Amino acid sequence: MPKGFSALILSAGNSGRMGTDKAMLPNGKGLTFVAHLATCFGLYGCNPVVVVVNEQFDPSRLQTKNIVTVVNHDLEKGRSWSIRLGLNQIPEGHACFIQNIDNPFLEPDLLDSLIGCLIPDGYAVPVWHGHGGHPILLGNKLVDFLRNQKELPDFRKALQGYTRIEVQYPEEGILWNINTPEDYKRFIHGPTKR
Repeated sequence: MPKGFSALILSAGNSGRMGTDKAMLPNGKGLTFVAHLATCFGLYGCNPVVVVVNEQFDPSRLQTKNIVTVVNHDLEKGRSWSIRLGLNQIPEGHACFIQNIDNPFLEPDLLDSLIGCLIPDGYAVPVWHGHGGHPILLGNKLVDFLRNQKELPDFRKALQGYTRIEVQYPEEGILWNINTPEDYKRFIHGPTKR
C-alpha cells in the first residue's frame, strides 16, 4: 500500500470557452469549484492537495488555505506539463488523485471505490455506462515513475504501459465536464445537473 494519498487539481487552462476562470465558478453550495474540490480531498485525508494554476490566477482568492499552489508559466506545453509540475510536489511513495477543475463532481464513496481497487503500478478510473470519468487515481509506483522522468511524455501515452483498473460507479456526475456557460447553466439549474 502507498504511504499516503495526495491530490492534484489541474486548473491552468485559460478558460477561453467559459469566458471566466473555472476555478472561481460558484458550485451552487457556497463554494467555488476549486474550494469544493480542495476541501473534499483535504477532508478525505489527501495531503498535500496541489492546484496547478496559470499566471493570471490570484491565490488570495482561494477559500481554502491548505493548498499547495503551483504556477504553470508554459501553458503551450499542455496538460501533461501541468501534471508534471504538480507531481513534483507529491511526496515519494504517495498515490495521487488527478482531477480537472471543470469536473466538479467529487464524493467520498467515489474516492473509497478507487482506493479499494488500486494497485501500486496501475491506475484506477471511475466508469459510468462504459465512459471513463474523474478523478483518476495513480498508484504510488506510477507516480514515482512519472515524477522521475526527465521529460514527461504525453500523459495518456505514459499511462499505456500500466494497468488500467476500471471501477464501475453509479453516478453520472463523474462525467460532468463544465467547459462553456451553457454547460455551467445546466450544471447549476438542470434537473440532471449535466
